[in-house]
Amino acid sequence: MASSQKKGDAHSSHKRTPRKDRRRGPRRSIFASRLTRAIFLSNLLGLIILIGGALTMHRVQDELILEKQENLRTLSATISQIMADSATGYGLSAQLDEDKAKSVLRGVNLPDDWRVRLHDRSGLLLADSARLEDGITMSALDPIVEDPPEPEWQDVWRDKIFTWTKDTLHALPWRVRERERMRRDLKADIRNSLNGDVTAAAYYTDEDALIVSVSEPVRRVQQVLGVITLETDPIDDLVTVERKALAPIMGLAILASLLSSLALTLFIALPMRRLARAAELVGRSRKKKDAIPDLSRRRDEIGDLSVVMADMTAGLYDRIDDIANFAADVAHEIKNPLTSLRSASDTLRGARTKAQREKLLDIIENDVARMDRLISDISKASKVDANLAKDVAETVDVTEILANLAGFYNQSHVDGMANVAFDEASVSQPLFIRAFEAPFAQVLRNLIDNALTFSPAGSTVTLRAEGIEDLSGGRPQKRVVITVEDEGPGIPQGNLETVFDRFYTERPRGAQFGSHSGLGLAICRQIVTAHKGYIYAENKADKDTAATGARFIINLPRQTRGGAPSAPRRS
Repeated sequence: MASSQKKGDAHSSHKRTPRKDRRRGPRRSIFASRLTRAIFLSNLLGLIILIGGALTMHRVQDELILEKQENLRTLSATISQIMADSATGYGLSAQLDEDKAKSVLRGVNLPDDWRVRLHDRSGLLLADSARLEDGITMSALDPIVEDPPEPEWQDVWRDKIFTWTKDTLHALPWRVRERERMRRDLKADIRNSLNGDVTAAAYYTDEDALIVSVSEPVRRVQQVLGVITLETDPIDDLVTVERKALAPIMGLAILASLLSSLALTLFIALPMRRLARAAELVGRSRKKKDAIPDLSRRRDEIGDLSVVMADMTAGLYDRIDDIANFAADVAHEIKNPLTSLRSASDTLRGARTKAQREKLLDIIENDVARMDRLISDISKASKVDANLAKDVAETVDVTEILANLAGFYNQSHVDGMANVAFDEASVSQPLFIRAFEAPFAQVLRNLIDNALTFSPAGSTVTLRAEGIEDLSGGRPQKRVVITVEDEGPGIPQGNLETVFDRFYTERPRGAQFGSHSGLGLAICRQIVTAHKGYIYAENKADKDTAATGARFIINLPRQTRGGAPSAPRRS
């Protein structure tokens, strides 16, 4: 038992932990917010891919390599043919003339930093363009110039950032593995060419410089006499120049991305943070119920959210206040019959005659019935909101439901009661509303029952309905007005609004005390409000302004589309 209790406590504490974390959520730093991180990452992801692609520039590099290979192969083939023609001897005695080969190399117009080498059939180096210029050249010295000016700080920082970026990318593991894979093996290229193959590829030198090299065999007839190796200057320098040209554009892209992320954070994350903190304050104290900020001027979804949250908070506290008042009223109303029951039961003990006991028992029976009726009505009133939330709205034909109610009351008519009539002449066009059918019918029944209570025998309770156009909101709105009139004494002028209060039980003379709970009209207003309408009362008057009866008026939005009770339902 103890172990299971501990497990239960551990499980419950485990369930409570996320709730505590959520309470701490709104107080986290704005830069620790997941929403802020998501905004920055989503904006920077595409930028990172763009910058990475620009820095690698594989396509430009590959095209440059192919172009260099074609140029080198053409040039090496030409040099190889010239050297083969200047070779001495034929057959097995054929060999390269070293002096003529060097002369040929001196005559080749190579771009700066290009290099060409000649190896014999044994792989020994015979000539190298980098060592051919062994003479002394005399020329005038350059004029003495002053020290160049200090570079601008923008250029210094740009070079530092570019150098750091280049070194960082250069040290990436996959870049290191790629350089090792493409490391140049000159001896292997020479052996392949001595076997008659042409080798052309891009290599990394020992100094990690990317070059393009072509090794071409020197043939005299079918005999390989040597190998010409031609290589370019480092291609990295050309790619670096292209990258530097893109640096300002990348900087602007980074700045735009950061500004965009900051703007989204200010206009989305911060307002959401304010709403979350306000909701937390509202949940902690009723004094902070107005803490929800009004962001309706934004005219976007966050502004709509603030308005909805403010309305929801106000409605929630109104509901809490209503529940508290309702509980107080219920306690007060139940206390009256309980007091009467206690008094009657105490008096019953001392009753001496049978007549006294019968009278006290009648009082007790009436009080019990009154409490039963009161509790039943209280239960109905407390379940109205829950029933409305579960019910489904549908298209209701007002004319049909009023006619059906009038027919029902006339069929169950009892002598001494008033009649119920539906004035069909008041309806000039079809009237449909979107309503919860059962609660809406309950409103009409409560109003009719209330009117019958105050109506003298032989009088008539009249039901009417008409369509109107309401211009009070600035824009025309089509509404339906339903009226329930009686021919009773009317309502005291100061109680036209009070009659809708809970437990208002002012009855006409002769009505049995306690036969009504005073919740009928309060339930009517509750249901009508849920239908986005309103209900009020007024008195009918004759020419002398004397009250000739009461009139209850329901004003509801009219449905102008759809148009039949059998229309598809919607929540």
